[in-house]
Amino acid sequence: MMNVVIVGGGSIGRLLGAYIGKGGNSVTLVEPNPEVAQALNEQGVGLLEFDATSPDAPSYSPIRAVTDGSELTSCDLVILAVKSFDTLQAVQQVSHLVTDHSPLLSLQTGLGNLELMERVVGRQNIIGGFTFMSGTSLGPSVVRNGGAGKTYIGELDGRVTERVKRLNTLLNQCSLPCTTVKRVIGRLWCKVIVYSAINAVTAILRVRNGELLQHLESITLLKRLIDEGEKVAQAQAIDLVFPDLYELLFDTCRKSSDNLSSMFQDILNKKRTEIDAQCGALVAFGEEVGVKTPTQQTMVELVKLIEHHQSKS
Repeated sequence: MMNVVIVGGGSIGRLLGAYIGKGGNSVTLVEPNPEVAQALNEQGVGLLEFDATSPDAPSYSPIRAVTDGSELTSCDLVILAVKSFDTLQAVQQVSHLVTDHSPLLSLQTGLGNLELMERVVGRQNIIGGFTFMSGTSLGPSVVRNGGAGKTYIGELDGRVTERVKRLNTLLNQCSLPCTTVKRVIGRLWCKVIVYSAINAVTAILRVRNGELLQHLESITLLKRLIDEGEKVAQAQAIDLVFPDLYELLFDTCRKSSDNLSSMFQDILNKKRTEIDAQCGALVAFGEEVGVKTPTQQTMVELVKLIEHHQSKS
């Protein structure tokens, strides 16, 4: 049994907590929203599987929730599942838990998060990662699984260490398909390039992922965003592992056709989005190397206009 701390009580944090807890491990979820933390403590985390027919019949697993990670004293693993803009504050709260034997594993979608973590904890105690899992938060303690999705983890220096093997075993034993990889940074960039396109366009159009493939105009727009992202990655000397990002795009949209993207969910819930760590990050990395990204910049401006409009309504 492992003692796992998950920072972030959104859809991915809840999914991880549900499966890791069902696997016989001790799970503590750090969630600053007191209403969510109270519901999790009283009810546990409620999981609706992808093929569940009744939205009223989640299976509940006990979980401990706290609003402040600084009150925790020890653990075997810290998983970071917060929005990118909360990265620095979240890591500062749990930095005292992070050691060589209790590493910090990031499962965020965005660029620049690792650099923020390194301001607080040693790079040698950080494990890179990302997941293709998706979910939808339903109420303060329930999450619906958005379908099968693999998780990739790896040491930042490419080594396959015993601690990475141990974490890989943990996740797989908890029915969370996981693969250890050597080039985790390049794979992360591939995911960000594809998901930033899906997130931004679905948020602006207010459509499910699968609807993006129904019209030539949206497909053309997605391809243009991916082309710009690839040019930035190449200029930054990033080792893009996936050979065909178009294929990854189409496969992702098909497998999650009925899902609402995380950014679309944020727009619907009138929450701040991660546009700065996705399209915005690609714009910033492009500026560093003189690569123009006009379509990415347009996505940033449109999503931020939506956020501004909603904040006044």
